[in-house]
Amino acid sequence: MLIPLQADGSRCGLPNGMPETGPKKALETMITQGLEAVKWPLRLGKNLAFAVVPAEDEDKHVLHPDETRLLSPRAARKRQLSLTLGRAAARLALRQLGLDGPPPVLRGNAGEPIWPDGISGSISHCHPWSVAVVARPSGPIAIGIDLESLDRFRDLDIIPIVCRNPEREWVCGDGDCRERLAMIFSAKEAIYKSLYPLHRRYIDFAEIELSWSPQRSCFQAEVLPLDVHLAEGNLCGIQVRRHNHLIFSYSVYGT
Repeated sequence: MLIPLQADGSRCGLPNGMPETGPKKALETMITQGLEAVKWPLRLGKNLAFAVVPAEDEDKHVLHPDETRLLSPRAARKRQLSLTLGRAAARLALRQLGLDGPPPVLRGNAGEPIWPDGISGSISHCHPWSVAVVARPSGPIAIGIDLESLDRFRDLDIIPIVCRNPEREWVCGDGDCRERLAMIFSAKEAIYKSLYPLHRRYIDFAEIELSWSPQRSCFQAEVLPLDVHLAEGNLCGIQVRRHNHLIFSYSVYGT
């Protein structure tokens, strides 16, 4: 039984007090905190790694020829930049796992990255940042990440689309509605990315219900009984971290 979402006006409990430093270092610190908080056999420096690539470093990176073919000749500049920086982050993270000269990261039918055998990973973009997290799990484990900017959530009209009723009560409580909506949205995006590689189907916002634990700074997730196979999996606490306007979410799922 999950603890119900609180709508009592208390603050979300997101850590947001990192020391003053450069923006990339601050983002890396936030991601490190989120990754290290998950109680799962994935550990930074062992079988888990990540990389952050800013848009200003575009000239330092080139796509593998096979990755270049993922782009339409008419692809918009923003799409080209996202693919280049996302694959650059993936390549850097894979090298941290010990893959010298990692193969290209191609794209599946649903747009998901196709990782080398034995690797689980996820990529997220929030201009000017691209982030990749990769893992070498010992079993059927998939990970998902999401990076969002609070600036995207000025309009609260998407609440009925993103939130189930208990989540809506929490989002619309006495706290910061925009922050809470961004947290729910980002967490569900990360969950979808962690579920898809093992189940190969679209998961709707309404199929997941989240409850926030301020003490642990994470969401507990309940997969609603629409798909018995999803419900049988183990979805860990969804870590959410904030620094200034950025929200980072991390999900790990195993069967």
